Amino acid sequence: MGMVSFSKVIMPAFLGSCVVSYAFWDLARNRKIFGGTVPHTIKGSEWGTETNKKMNAWPREAAGPVVMNPISRQNYNKA
Repeated sequence: MGMVSFSKVIMPAFLGSCVVSYAFWDLARNRKIFGGTVPHTIKGSEWGTETNKKMNAWPREAAGPVVMNPISRQNYNKA
């Protein structure tokens, strides 16, 4: 028996397994074949905006603020 060709055997098998795994993931996660619902925190945006309002409204205490996430928390220089 000769060597297994990478381009004829291994690569198609790898790509085929990726396609099959994505198909099962999509069926279980997005199409909900096993039941379940999508939480309202993911469906709607009002939960995220209220959470951002709450996080931005916290009073700053003690030393100067430390920027934990400067991309989404743009109020770090407000005193």
